[in-house]
Amino acid sequence: MYSMLNFYFDPETNTHKSFELPGARPHYNPDRPGQVEHIFLDLVLDIPNQSFKGTCTLNLNPVKSGIETLTLDAINLEIKKVKIEDINQEFDYDGEQLQIYLQQPTTVNQLIKIVINYSVTNPQRGLYFISPNKDYPDKPIQVWTQGEDEDSRFWFPCFDYPGQLATSEIRVQVPKQYLAISNGELINTETKGKTKIYHWSQKQVHPTYLMTLAVGDFAEIKDEWNGIPVLYYVEKNRQEDALRSMGKTPQMIEFFSKYFGYVYPYPKYAQVCVDDFIFGGMENTSTTLLTDRCLLDERATLDNRNTESLVAHELAHQWFGDLVVIKHWSHAWIKEGMATYTEVLWTEQEYGKDDAAYYRLNQARNYFSEDSSRYRRPIVTHIYREAIELYDRHLYEKGACVYHLIRTELGDELFQKAIQTFVQDNAHKTVETIRHLQNRNGEG
Repeated sequence: MYSMLNFYFDPETNTHKSFELPGARPHYNPDRPGQVEHIFLDLVLDIPNQSFKGTCTLNLNPVKSGIETLTLDAINLEIKKVKIEDINQEFDYDGEQLQIYLQQPTTVNQLIKIVINYSVTNPQRGLYFISPNKDYPDKPIQVWTQGEDEDSRFWFPCFDYPGQLATSEIRVQVPKQYLAISNGELINTETKGKTKIYHWSQKQVHPTYLMTLAVGDFAEIKDEWNGIPVLYYVEKNRQEDALRSMGKTPQMIEFFSKYFGYVYPYPKYAQVCVDDFIFGGMENTSTTLLTDRCLLDERATLDNRNTESLVAHELAHQWFGDLVVIKHWSHAWIKEGMATYTEVLWTEQEYGKDDAAYYRLNQARNYFSEDSSRYRRPIVTHIYREAIELYDRHLYEKGACVYHLIRTELGDELFQKAIQTFVQDNAHKTVETIRHLQNRNGEG
């Protein structure tokens, strides 16, 4: 996910243009009123009218007593009711934030269950309806989500920042000819007239932006790794392309489980190829969404490894990004740099050191090009307008170079041990970058 900023190196002044766009300001995670323990979305999709309705239930464990107002992120939603313990709560909504006025102030460590009844028509972002039109009559009917960075708030009310980890459920009603795929495991399905209800449960904590839903008339191709389902979802005429493009996934899971010293942590791994996807791929927990443009035919497979690298990148995020979660967007290099570096690691594993060295060289060149022609910025910065601006070659390719620098300094064995310790110590937790300062005597 690269941003498209128009800043550059000015040869007349021999200086780099600023990364910071007009209006950039410092960003921090908001104060937390409590820990969100669980999120449950119960939705009914109206695909022809590109709308949906339902409830969002948030289980919140307050950090202190006496909180009277809760503020949730919610953009362009139609909020119908807010209840706690089946009692209506007063609220204000300005189209961007939902202010809930609690009839009963919070008591520390006493869980409250907030039930928000809402609907959305033609969502601006977050959840996308794809359908054929006069210009593209063969386009499939699909619905899919994209939460990173702060777009989950466009399809359900939430505390929309990465430092808040919770388990989740999505129960969704769709026309029965379609499949609905989400995070975690499918715990129930039921047919209701011309519709089908899918109930998915994600039992491991993860951030809001990794909650996902994909709906379509998909073909399902089943594979497995150590008894864990490995699933590929594509349009029904692309099954062979799916196996060509994603068929190495079980070997990659094996490799990353060993390299990171942590067995793949989720009940399945699904990859869903969707139409008109706005990025190359998105590492939603246990359910990666990929652009259908990554699917390769027999000829393209001979000399195109881009899809293989994309599959490796998004899979690696299941550890770096999903299992170990960044505390704030400014630390996104930790996950994106490693996912980019695992493209090198997989190339080395599959094709040898020379191919890996050349792959790494091209990554470095991409970063140097941005640094010399657009702007130079710290790899960690909290000053920006929107978090998506951080998703550049400083984040991805420079991040990968930093990991390789550490590997070069430590050596292969100690580097891998350090990575394994980092993953094991921080599994299902948030992480951040800490700058180590030296004192006047050079001691840290």
